[in-house]
Amino acid sequence: MTARLAAPLAALALACAGADPGPLPRIVVAAPTGKDVPTTAAAQLRFSAPVDPAGLLDGSRLVLAEAGDLARVLAAIEDDAGARGVGLPARAVLDAGGTVVTLRPDAPLRARLGHVLVASTRIRAADGRPVVDPEGRRRTFVATFETGAAEGPPPLPVLTEVRAVAEPPEAGGEYVEIANRGAGHLDLRGWRLGKRTGTGARAWCTVEGTPADAVAPGGIALVAGGAWDGRYALPAGVPVLRCGASALAGGLADDRAPAIALADPTGEVVATMGEGGAPRCPAAVERVEPEARDDLGNLVCTDGSPGYL
Repeated sequence: MTARLAAPLAALALACAGADPGPLPRIVVAAPTGKDVPTTAAAQLRFSAPVDPAGLLDGSRLVLAEAGDLARVLAAIEDDAGARGVGLPARAVLDAGGTVVTLRPDAPLRARLGHVLVASTRIRAADGRPVVDPEGRRRTFVATFETGAAEGPPPLPVLTEVRAVAEPPEAGGEYVEIANRGAGHLDLRGWRLGKRTGTGARAWCTVEGTPADAVAPGGIALVAGGAWDGRYALPAGVPVLRCGASALAGGLADDRAPAIALADPTGEVVATMGEGGAPRCPAAVERVEPEARDDLGNLVCTDGSPGYL
């Protein structure tokens, strides 16, 4: 092709293609970020151009979730059905001319825990073009942050009773009793319970439950393994949270006194029982004075009274 012919053809092709639309709309910034984010904070995405509210306001393509649920969110958010109902309940609002979407959680976020804000590749600009991430790439966008301490008065967890010896099957009857002696509610989800092994090391399990299991000031909860069989009569309102697929923390030893620790989601040990020495009991060991120090003189053997101080 001669140069004289190529130039007119190039001009014709450009005219047929229309005007250059410019760079694709993108996510400009996500908030919040970092650590010690207030538990009452809202999450926010800012875009470089107005976006279509479809998928944003119903929670199917933009999700706020706890970090532990990230894999489940990623699996759902690009699926045809979307991720509605997968993350934390939140109300979405689109403002600033359609360039800012804000997610306000229905309840305070859990304290001292990682969270994620996830945006799907299926989000579209108001003109129908795809929205890319801050680096200009078509991929699922994930922003992370970590909450700080809960607002208001704090809870005060105290380990008040441990039952390591139970009738067979033992996994169905072992438990650790936790009292909340503070002025704030105690949400134990994501906390960790540790036992001393024969080597002196700690073996941990992660506490699982629901928001309804939060322990009110002055209240009590039990932590048991997945094989818990409910053999003991508990007072009304005492939740039983799971820690361990079958036996509690893999099973509490019968041949030595228990030494138990409770750590918050950051890994800080906030309560212990038996770490300073404990009697070896035929059933349960209890704390005499709930708010007294964890030492041998404040622990006694009993038949067990789960749910009662």
